[in-house]
Amino acid sequence: MSRDGDMNLTCRQCGREFVFTETEQDFYNLKGFLPPSRCRECRSAAPLAENHNHNHNHSCAQCGTKLDKEASVFCTACLKNMQLVLERKVRHGEKAAKAAQAKLKTTELRKAELEDALYQTKQMVAELELKVSNLSQDLEKAKEAYIASGWIKPLLQDIEERLKILENNQYESNQRIFEIIHTMQERYENTGLFDIIKRSLIPYRGQGT
Repeated sequence: MSRDGDMNLTCRQCGREFVFTETEQDFYNLKGFLPPSRCRECRSAAPLAENHNHNHNHSCAQCGTKLDKEASVFCTACLKNMQLVLERKVRHGEKAAKAAQAKLKTTELRKAELEDALYQTKQMVAELELKVSNLSQDLEKAKEAYIASGWIKPLLQDIEERLKILENNQYESNQRIFEIIHTMQERYENTGLFDIIKRSLIPYRGQGT
């Protein structure tokens, strides 16, 4: 059973269980070592046994297990443990690569959004510049119209006064014509038929004389 972050391992040499503490795990991970396959007592006794052994047999560089001369430096168990550690590192590297790829994708999306926002901002600036240019032109026209109104206004006033005079003259002329018509109507109403014929013959008498 393990308590907290400690691990219970079985010694390959003596067969007893020993505790692989969390502190030791951190140290081994920091150094890149594989978990020990022997307890601390067997590991401490291994150098003494090697000093009394002169048969030049190979031993595992990790756990100290005796190997044949033709065998590799590591035993099968240590190679398996090393393979597990390498697989763990590979999985960790894959996770880190996926996280970096996701972060890169997020960064690219953010970059695309910023580029789109920048493009829209440029479009807005261009539209505002066009509006400012149009307003400037309208302002210039307004200034020209204001300057021109300095001589147009008196001319318009003079035309308006002349129109008023013409209207008054027309009104007076109409009044005179109405008076003449009214006078002639009164004369003809008070004159008999004989007088009208007599007056109409007066030009002919002058021609005859």
